[in-house]
This record gives sequence, C-alpha cells and structure tokens, in this order.
Amino acid sequence: MKKSILLAFLFGFSVSLFSQILTISDKNTNEPIANVKLVCEYPNITLTSDSNGKVDISALKGATDIEFISDGYRFMVFNYDDIVINNFRVQLSPINIKLEDIVISATKTGKISTEIPTKIDKITPEEIQLFNPQTSADLLTISGNVFIQKSQQGGGSPMIRGFATNRLLYSVDGVRMNTAIFRGGNIQNVISLDPFSFENVEILFGPGSVIYGSDAIGGVMSFTTLKPVFSESDNPKISGKSIARYSSANNEKTGHFDVNVGWKKWSFVSSLSSFDFGDLKMGSYGPEEYLRPIYVERIDGYDVAVQNSDPKVQVPSGYSQVNMMQKVSFKPSDKWQFDYGIHYSETSDYSRYDRQLRYKNGLAGMENGAMAQKWLMNNFKRNENNQSNLLFSKATLNLAYQYFEESRIN
Repeated sequence: MKKSILLAFLFGFSVSLFSQILTISDKNTNEPIANVKLVCEYPNITLTSDSNGKVDISALKGATDIEFISDGYRFMVFNYDDIVINNFRVQLSPINIKLEDIVISATKTGKISTEIPTKIDKITPEEIQLFNPQTSADLLTISGNVFIQKSQQGGGSPMIRGFATNRLLYSVDGVRMNTAIFRGGNIQNVISLDPFSFENVEILFGPGSVIYGSDAIGGVMSFTTLKPVFSESDNPKISGKSIARYSSANNEKTGHFDVNVGWKKWSFVSSLSSFDFGDLKMGSYGPEEYLRPIYVERIDGYDVAVQNSDPKVQVPSGYSQVNMMQKVSFKPSDKWQFDYGIHYSETSDYSRYDRQLRYKNGLAGMENGAMAQKWLMNNFKRNENNQSNLLFSKATLNLAYQYFEESRIN
C-alpha cells in the first residue's frame, strides 16, 4: 500500500513538473513560434521560447502579469493561473506588417523597390490565381503594360516600349533564358514556362544591359519559380496545391499539382502541369471573313481541301504541352544554402494559323508552318551569407545549362 501511494505521488509530481513546459503556437496555422520573449516584473524574469515554441515557466509560478512579445504577433499579457487553465498552451495572433516590395530582377539580389530608379511591375501569385491565364504569355498581360503579339494559340511574343524578341530578356530564377542567338522576329519561347509554377513575376521597364547584357535594351521579365520551403520545427513541413481547368472556347483540359516537403536542412518541391488546347472557336457575331469554311490536310503527300463541319472553329490551331520541375535545397547552416533545380517543357507540333489563312489557287493553307519546341534547364546555386566578412555580406554562385530544340516545317 505504501509503495502504491509513493508511486502515485511520484507520478503526480512528475506530471506537475512536465506540465510547466509552455507551448506557444500561431493561432492561424498552429505552427510553433520560436524566440517569443516572456517578460515579467514580479519576479523580474525574462524567458525565450525555443525552436519548437516551448519554454519552461516553472520560475514564473504565481506571476500575475506575463508579457508575450514576438515580432509579427500581437502583444499579449497572461497570468500564470490562466496558462494553467489552458493546459500550458498559448496561441498568439499574427498581425499584418506592410513591408516594401523586394525586387529580385533589378540587380539579381534582393533590393528595396524604392532604391530602383526604373519602373517595375510585380505580378503576385494572388493575381495569377485571380486572372487564371492559360499560358505564360497571357500571364504577362495582367500588368497591362506588356503587349503580346499572338498569331496562333501556340504563340505569344512580349513587346515592351516598342522592343521585342532579342531586345527583351527573359530571366528564370536569375538565369537568362533567351540568348544572343535568338532571332529578331517574333518568338514564342515564353510559353515554355509554366504559369502555375511561378512564385513571383517582375517586369523591369527600361534598359537592363548593365546587369543582363546587350539584349536587355527594352526591358527584363524576371520569373521566379516555386522555392523549396524548410520546416522550422522537428516535424516535416508538407504543403501543395492542385488545379484542374476546362475551357469551352478551345476545349482546354489542364491539370496541375505541386508539393513541397521540407525539413530543417533539406527541402524538396515538385511541380507537374499538363495542357491540352483544342482548336479555338470564334464568336458568333464576327465578320464572315473570319469564318473557316475549309481547311487543308496532308494526305498521301498531297494537300487536300477538307470541308469544315463548323466554320467558326479555327482548324488547325490546337496543341498540347507538358511542364515538369524539380527543386532540391540543402541548408547545412544559416550561413550556407545549396539549391538545385531542373526544368523541362515540351510542346506538340502546332500550326501557324495566320499562314493557314493564305489562299493560293483557291486553296488555303498551302504553307503549313508547324513547330515543336523543347526546353531543358539545369540550375545550381550556392548562397553564402557572411555578415562579418569585410569583402561581402552575401555571395551567390549560379551555374546553369540549357538545351533548346525547335523546328519549322514549310
């Protein structure tokens, strides 16, 4: 009997000691909050929560005014008895702090927007979700300051201040996509990018040749894709999204998903998108000259005129596309971070619809401008943060390899 009473007493005592470990978390996400300061005047004690949001408050037993202070969260005051009633759990409410925009495209490093002398437009993920563009070319029109030349569905050539093609520069995660070998005519390489994989899009108006090279005379379009997110606790951080879309205008069938899995030192993000665009169908109240009564098919080596069952359907104008992305990040310490990403995009053959409308000897589409394009990019980045170094506070090494494959068929 005495042993049972002693064991019960020891068990209750251990539970009492264990219960004095306070857990502090975010009210909205339930994620633990690190580095929360607990300040009390009587007794004069200051405590700080660890990386798991936990802090031993046994020294504050009986205190009446315990202040909870943390950047980004509302100031709150509790007494010890209230904390006991809540089973040693406290949730803090986040507050909205308006910060100046950080621009990546201007100088290839984070910079306050007010320090940039040129005009910059920023397209946020919220705007992308609201406008729901079909391609990256359509996405650029969200700003209202980029004109897109588009002669067929599988196209989209941005124009800024009268400059286009090899006078504008596309930057993907800090790597220039179009090089000096790109032609001067309208190009559609921007559709190789996946509009669902962007974390941020910035458009720099004005010459950026000093930073990006001679073909950035008209402006720079900087695309930042999804970044792997690390976990701040011992539990892995898992997040993602999926999208399915259908459009009756071109019988579009689109699917996308991405997932992020992160630990404290390792993090992975994967993205996959599939696009299937059918032939575009025009409206019912346009001029008759826009109708498509016949189209041409290549049969046994000959161009053959085929009657269009629905003259409002622009045959042939459909195409399909697939986009894949995989990123891996390793952060051995707060000073070092290593990132590797691979991007792949491939489209099917698709026709130059503007050329299909050219008539010769009574037949339309004698010139069949079909094209397919593939894009592959491997990117390795090493970031070093060193505030004590006299030479630099941050250094970045960015190595990339790209492969393009395109074709023209006349």
